[in-house]
Amino acid sequence: MRAINLVWIGLVMSVAIALFVLKYEVQSLEDSLAVKREEIVEHQRSIQVLEAEWTFLTDPNRLRSLSAEHLDLAPVIPTRIVDIEAIPFLADHASSVPEVAQ
Repeated sequence: MRAINLVWIGLVMSVAIALFVLKYEVQSLEDSLAVKREEIVEHQRSIQVLEAEWTFLTDPNRLRSLSAEHLDLAPVIPTRIVDIEAIPFLADHASSVPEVAQ
């Protein structure tokens, strides 16, 4: 009888210790999960801010006013349009440029 009692006491102690360890492991994992969820919410807020900034920066009216303010663009006049043969290419100038000695 005495040996069976010792076995049962040992078994109960082992289960108690295992449950104790498991309890703290679960609490640790829950804390880790809470931190991850907070990080996710923070990243989602950052994404929302970035999307709002992108929407503002790519607004066509804003871009139109910025281009009018900073770029000196004018409509193309017909005298600026030429045939492709009238454009000097690098190959045409390569024969007239002297080679540099290396």
